[in-house]
Amino acid sequence: MPTASVPPPAAEVLSAERERDPDLWLRALAWSVVAFSIAQVLLFSFGRDQSIYAVIGRGILEGQMPYRDLWDFKPPGIFFVYASSFALFGQSMIAPRLVEALCLFAVVLGCRRLGGALFESRTAGLMGGAIAALLHAELEFWHTGQPETFAGALTIGALVLCTHDWSRRRAPLAHLLLGALLGAAFLLKPPLAAPALVCGGYLALVRRANGHRLVQQCLPTLCIALGSAVPLLCTGLWFHARGAWPELAWTLGDFAPGYTRLSWIGRTPWDLYGYALFEGFFKLSALLGSGLVLAVAFDGRARVLRGAHALLFAVAAAQLAGVALQGKFFQYHYAATLPVLSVSAGVGLYRLWRRFGVGSSLGSVAFVLLLAALTVLRVPVRDLPGGFWARSVQRLSFLVSGGRTVSREELDRDLYYVADYNLAADRDVAAEIARRIPKSASVYVWGFEPALYWFSERRPASRFIYNVPQRATWQAERARALLLADLDRDPPRAIVVQHADVFPFVTGNALGSGDSLPAFPALQSRLARDYTFITRVEDFELHLRREQGAAATQDVPVMPIASETRKP
Repeated sequence: MPTASVPPPAAEVLSAERERDPDLWLRALAWSVVAFSIAQVLLFSFGRDQSIYAVIGRGILEGQMPYRDLWDFKPPGIFFVYASSFALFGQSMIAPRLVEALCLFAVVLGCRRLGGALFESRTAGLMGGAIAALLHAELEFWHTGQPETFAGALTIGALVLCTHDWSRRRAPLAHLLLGALLGAAFLLKPPLAAPALVCGGYLALVRRANGHRLVQQCLPTLCIALGSAVPLLCTGLWFHARGAWPELAWTLGDFAPGYTRLSWIGRTPWDLYGYALFEGFFKLSALLGSGLVLAVAFDGRARVLRGAHALLFAVAAAQLAGVALQGKFFQYHYAATLPVLSVSAGVGLYRLWRRFGVGSSLGSVAFVLLLAALTVLRVPVRDLPGGFWARSVQRLSFLVSGGRTVSREELDRDLYYVADYNLAADRDVAAEIARRIPKSASVYVWGFEPALYWFSERRPASRFIYNVPQRATWQAERARALLLADLDRDPPRAIVVQHADVFPFVTGNALGSGDSLPAFPALQSRLARDYTFITRVEDFELHLRREQGAAATQDVPVMPIASETRKP
C-alpha cells in the first residue's frame, strides 16, 4: 500500500522558494516602499498652489470658467484634474490626493511594464517604480498635486504604449492614444508634451531597423500628432463655446510669458539647460543619481540596453528643456521627469543586486544598507520643519491610530507650514470670515492666499483669487482695471489684506501685498472709504464693508488680535 507523502515543513518550502526566486525579497521591499509612499501622499494637505487649483476646480463644477471667472496663469489641464477629483470623491483636500495616489500606483505598474519591455526584467522596473514613488512622497505637500505630478503618469503611460510590440492592426490606435496622452500633458504644461517627438523618432528607428519603408516609418509620428490634437481641439472649442477664449489668450499669451521672462535675466539658455540637466539627473536625490551611474556602468556596452536607456534619457532631456525654459527650478518642475529617470536608476540598482546581493547574506545586508544610506543622504525637499522622515513618522502615527491620538487639524497645524505659508493660519482667518459674513456674501483677498476662499466657503468677489497680476511689473495696468471692474460688479462684504507675502521671483519686486497697496491708490482709497478695519489674525487684516463694520465693532475691539499660529 503506497505511503501518503508528507509535505515538507514550511521553512523548507520557504527556503526552496527563495532559491527559485532570488528577487522575492527585493520585490517585497519595493512594494512596501510603494505602500509607504502612497500612504504619505494621502495625508498631504493643500499648499498655496493646490488651493488655487481647488478653488478653480470647484468653480468649474459650479459652471464657472478658468481665466474669465477664476484666474490663474497655469494651463487648464490641472483645473480639469481637480474638478474631476471633486466630482468623483467630493470637495475635500483628500479628493485630489486620492487621484494622485491612483496615478502614482499606475506609474509603478507602468515602470514595471517598461522594465520587462526594455530590460527583460519586471523586477528591475518595479525597483524603478518604487524609487519613483518614494521620490514623489519626498517632494512633500508643497511640490505634489502639481501639473507635473499628473503629467508624469501620462508620460509613463505613453512610454508603455511606445515600447509595446503592437500588431499591425492595433498599432495606429495605440499611437493615437499615445498622442492623446501627451496632448493631455500639453494641457498641464506645454513643454511636457515634448516626449511626443522622442517617441515618434524612436518608433521610426524601430521600423527602419525592421526594414519598413519611409512612409511606414513616419506613420507612428503622424498618428501621435493626430492623437495629441484631440484634447487640444476639444479644450479650445469648450473655451470658445463658453465665451472665455479671449481671457485664455490674454493669460497664456501675454501674462504667462512675462512671468517666464523674469527668470531669463542675466542667464544664457545653456546655463539654464545645463543646470536643469544636472539637478534633474543627480542633485535632487542620491538614490536616483547613484542608480543612473550604475545603469550606465553595467549597461553601457550592451547595445540593446544602451538603446533602452537612451530612449529614457532622451525623454527626460526633452522634459528638462521645459524646466530650463521656466527658469525657476522649483522641485515640482521635475516631478514629471523623475519617474522616467527612476526606471533607469532602478535597473542600475537591480544590476548591482544581481551582481553582489544574490546568494550571499552579507551581500544582501550590504545592499539594503546601501539603499538606506542613499535614501537618507539627499532628498529633494530640505526646507520643511523636521525633515521628511520625522514628518513621515507623525503621519504614520496618525494613520495607525485612526486619528484618535491627534486630529487631522492638529496634524495639519504641526506639519503644513513653510516660509510665509501656514495652513493653520488660513483656517483661522477663514473661520473669522465665515463667522462675520453670510455664506451668500462675497469676499476679496488682497494677497496670495486662495485657501481663504476654500476654507471659508465664501465666493471670491473677483476673478483674481490672488493678486500677483496686480503686483507684477508687467501687465499690471490691465489686471488692475479688470479687478476694479469685478469689485464694482460684486462689492465684497469683506476685504482681507495680507502682509509679508514677498515673492520677487513671481512679482518682479520685493514688496508684500500690504506694502504694495500705496502703489494701487484706487484700491487703497476704496478700502479706506468703504471699509472698517476689524481685526488682525496672524499676517491678515480683516476689513468689513462700513455698514457691517459699524455693527461689528459694537462687540469686537477695533484693534489687532494676534493669532499665534505661525511655527518658529
